[in-house]
Amino acid sequence: MRSAGPATASLTESESQIELARRPLGRQLLEVVALYAVSRVFSTLLLGIGLLVVVGHGWHLPWQTVTPAFELTAHGWSPHLPSLTDAMALWDSAHYRAIAEQGYPTVLPRSASGQIDPNSWAFLPLYPMLVHGIQQLAGTGFAGTGVVVSLVFGGAAAVMLYLVVRDRAGARRARFAAVIFAFGPLAFVLQLAYAESLFLFLFFAAIYLMQRRQYGWLIAPAVLAAFARPGALALALALAVVFVVRWRRSSRDAFPAAERVKLAVAALVTALAGVAWPVVAWAVTGVPNAYTATELSWRNGFLGHTDFKPFSAWFELFGRYLGVPGVLAVVAVIVLFALWVGRRGIRPLGLENLATAGSYALYLLAVFMPQQSVFRVAMPLAPLMGDPGIVDRPWLRRTVLAVAIAAQPVCVAVLWFYANP
Repeated sequence: MRSAGPATASLTESESQIELARRPLGRQLLEVVALYAVSRVFSTLLLGIGLLVVVGHGWHLPWQTVTPAFELTAHGWSPHLPSLTDAMALWDSAHYRAIAEQGYPTVLPRSASGQIDPNSWAFLPLYPMLVHGIQQLAGTGFAGTGVVVSLVFGGAAAVMLYLVVRDRAGARRARFAAVIFAFGPLAFVLQLAYAESLFLFLFFAAIYLMQRRQYGWLIAPAVLAAFARPGALALALALAVVFVVRWRRSSRDAFPAAERVKLAVAALVTALAGVAWPVVAWAVTGVPNAYTATELSWRNGFLGHTDFKPFSAWFELFGRYLGVPGVLAVVAVIVLFALWVGRRGIRPLGLENLATAGSYALYLLAVFMPQQSVFRVAMPLAPLMGDPGIVDRPWLRRTVLAVAIAAQPVCVAVLWFYANP
């Protein structure tokens, strides 16, 4: 008698796929929210354990970014023990808090050599303005308010990611992408007092509307994303790619004139929004390169003072520290990524997802200097986790999930309590 093991396993998985797809959309979204809630318990536990270890060993961390390092008691000055919300509002949160409470500096800080030092102009205004508005209404502190705002938008981003992938690749692949997003290595970022959760929600919302060909409505989340965190220019490029592809396919997939106009306008408005913040910084400070020089100031510790040259930072950094092998490694990463998103097997994710992923990766290569925050800024690539080449292979799907979950405590320790992400 032949063994029915593999066939039974395949049939069971196929039946589960059909059952998942047939569930009402509302139930599917509730399941995503429930998964996200469980993931927040996991991430909170990791952050709490990290806090206990740091405080228990007396290690130094920039607690002064959210609270004074010492407080005056009846017995004199004593160390201030940070709360868990304090531990979720470190590093860049100090800039968001400064913006919320004081606004942006009109005079840029400069080093002794006259170069612009790191300052709050590198951080866009939507998140701190939103947190500040809620603070005024609720009478709460920055750290707690910022964490709650991030938690809420993190859940909204997980739901929107699910919809983005489900709309093209189906419910099972969408659920896997959402699980990796919520439990993966950088998932703890979704509850930090950072703009990440807000930006990801807006970014995924723009992709979803792009897929639905709601180009007029797309402008709202795209423009808001441009003032939440750098990266909205990738959406403009993706819209341009979609326009060209739809134009070429118009003989078999109608591309009405009204849609052409809306798509072109959406791309143009998104592009203008994507370059608006440097203009605002110039107008307020009177320094034409206020924004770009501020962004470049974060490279000083790695490359020294440099002028902005698109598509150079990755090669400069790896070339300086690793020589020719470093440059070759960058080339290898570029080639491997291009091969990944160019595969026929990934096409079920759809034109819009792949165009946005390719555009965003190109954006990172053009303007970003790779450092420890590269993993955080890569989170908008999350729809690629719906890749059928991963999800449709049970052994690979389970391996990726196990590695992703196991990597989060490592990332919490290294990319939060040791260095900023």
